[in-house]
Amino acid sequence: MILVASDNPKLIVTCSDGSAPIDLTGATVKLRWKIDSAAVVEKSMTVTNPTGGVAEYVFVTADLTTGTMSYEVQITTNVGSILTQTTLGSITIRSRL
Repeated sequence: MILVASDNPKLIVTCSDGSAPIDLTGATVKLRWKIDSAAVVEKSMTVTNPTGGVAEYVFVTADLTTGTMSYEVQITTNVGSILTQTTLGSITIRSRL
């Protein structure tokens, strides 16, 4: 995936256990990322379809610089269990021409 830093792109994720969506009813979902060697940033995602496991985050201009973003999604369930994405995602962020 490639994003343009100045476009305020949206990242939409479907959280699943590999075979079925994770029910996000009552859960909080966080997006954690870093771009190249910068510090880790953590922001709350908006759950848009709880039973379908869907959450999204709209990046603001200050969130993104050019480089390679590594990210993970972390869910805190309604009973306090923490589930973290098993493999890091990767997104290339480029500047506008």
